[in-house]
This record gives sequence, C-alpha cells and structure tokens, in this order.
Amino acid sequence: MTINNQQGMKIIALGTGGGPIVSRSRAGISTAICVDNATYIVDCGMGSIRNYRSHATWGELRGIFLTHHHSDHIYDLGSYLFTGWQVPGESFSQPIQIYGPGKPLQNPAMPAHSHPKIKGCCGGDHPMVGTAAMVDALIHNVFASDIAIRMADEGRSSPTEWIKAFDIQIPEEAKADPVHNRHPEMEPFVIYEDELVKISTILVDHRLCFPAFGFRFDSKYGSVVISGDTTYSKNCILLAKDADVLMHEVIDLDAILATFPEGPTRDGIAVHLEESHTSYEKVGLVAQEANVKALILHHIVPNTPDSADVQKMVNVAQNDFDGLVLAAEDNDTFNVMDIVKSRLEEGKARELIREANI
Repeated sequence: MTINNQQGMKIIALGTGGGPIVSRSRAGISTAICVDNATYIVDCGMGSIRNYRSHATWGELRGIFLTHHHSDHIYDLGSYLFTGWQVPGESFSQPIQIYGPGKPLQNPAMPAHSHPKIKGCCGGDHPMVGTAAMVDALIHNVFASDIAIRMADEGRSSPTEWIKAFDIQIPEEAKADPVHNRHPEMEPFVIYEDELVKISTILVDHRLCFPAFGFRFDSKYGSVVISGDTTYSKNCILLAKDADVLMHEVIDLDAILATFPEGPTRDGIAVHLEESHTSYEKVGLVAQEANVKALILHHIVPNTPDSADVQKMVNVAQNDFDGLVLAAEDNDTFNVMDIVKSRLEEGKARELIREANI
C-alpha cells in the first residue's frame, strides 16, 4: 500500500517545533522527503509519527537520518522503528536504514571528572553513545520484552532483519575534534545513495552537541537541504550551495528567554541558545549566501502557543534574501518541482500547499 504514488519530490513538515517541550501548537521537529514512492525522514521529534502516518505508509519508508542526539530530535525514534515492524498491513517493505552521529572519541562537554554531576548521572567518564549503539539498545534493552513476546506469540522475525543502523563516519581529512575543532571547514560527503536520491552531509555547529550534521537530498527533480540545529555555519552554506530548498532552523532569542523564569538554569540555557542556534536576523543571510531558491523556516523557537512572531521572522529573513521565504507549519507539503520552476510568491505557494494536503 502506498499513499505517495505521484512522481516527483516533495517535503512534508511532520513537526516544526524546536526544543524538548510538549507544545499544543507544533509537533517536535521532523521532516519527510518523498521522492516518487519512497520516503526518507530527517529527525524524529515528539508527536511527529502521527503526522507521518497521515501522509505516508510504512511500506514507503526507506531511511531515517538523525542530525544529532538532542532529545527533541529522537523522542519518536523507537516509535518509528517498531510501529512498522511486521504489523499486518502496516509493515516495512524493506529494511530501514538509520544514519546518525557516531560516538565522539571524547566527551565534547570536557572531561567528566570536572563535572561530577554528569559522571554520577550518566555513568563513566564518557557518557556518550553513537546511533548504532542507540538503536541496538532500543532493540535489546528498551523494547526487549515486547520484542521477545511478539516473536514468540505472533511469529514475527527478528527486528534486526528490518532495522539497520549506521554511525556516520566523518572523513579523517576534516580533522574534526569533539573539543577543539567541532566545526572544521570541510567538503560535504555522501552517506547514502539509491536509484532515487543521493544524500550528503556535513558537520554543522551546534556547540557541545558533537557531532551534529546537516543533510542534502539530491534527486532528478531537485535538491533539498536540512540545516539541522546550528548557529550560522559556513559548512551549512556550502552544503546548501545552489539548492532548490533550504529548510533551516530559526530562533527568536528574546522571545524564548521571556518565557523562562530568572535563575541559573535560565542563564545556562541562554548561552546554549545564543551559541548553537541561528537567529531570525541571520537566517536570511545564510540562504542568500547559499544562493538557494527558497528558504523554509522550521524548528521554530519559541515553540509554545502565541510566543513566536513567525511573520516577523519571515519578514526579517526576506529582507536579506532574494528568494522565497516561508515558515512551515505542521503537515505543510512543499512540491519541490513548483519551486524549481519559479520563485513563487508566498500566496501562490500556500495555495499549492493546501492543494497537496487535500
């Protein structure tokens, strides 16, 4: 069974909110890239799985690509992996490949012995994990009881036949270092390719959250780049060079800080937000330097109802960018071919989005 039986390339905003919160206004960050009858997911934010199933089936899913391991990008990972595992009429049609950050050689947050709370809470001097190990833990620990019972009771095969996880290997010539060189200048490199799409990646700058990646999807219909979480990044600009669509995160720092009470936690979060995200005053410059056709804002922060002036974000970004600027809402669908053909006015683009969701 397939829902996406049309030829072409489209983007589905499964979740457009940023941050580890439960929001009534937006699901957690997640984006589907659909090429013909195949679907690829970038990040698995909270609540996004319901939106995925409104637009696509498990039989269409080929891969999941994680930009980094912050919780708001992986909350629904287990749900995506095990909901499509041999449920009659709701099953994967081929093994699902998961790509994401590997375990850094050392803790990017500096030695754990200088942070006794980290060592005591997370265990050991290096409390980090790679994507392959994370998925392995989901199979052999978190969902182990469920898996064992269903294999015995329902005759399912092992999920390891259907779920294949890989750590992204950063090229040695990049000379990346988790403490001293988290965002080296480098060239994009290919991590996945099939008959429909080629997926490239590059390191972006998400402060202590290393490694953090952006992804580029190239097909015969066009190109889409997902920035991942990052401050202003020359690498992201290089990855997005001449792409048709750049999906980029955005933050209004003053607005999000206004939602926090005073205190030491607020101060620490303020530093993190300022140094690891891209403000709405700078995101248009990224798109302009990358020479993309369209900029779509997502991972919108703040992500509580009525706290973000999204139109202000769009307007400011538009001042610095010659192309089309839109802010994604959950379940928006963007046809890449329409953007390739012309730099549409926002009103026309919105009409196409509504038509695609009928």
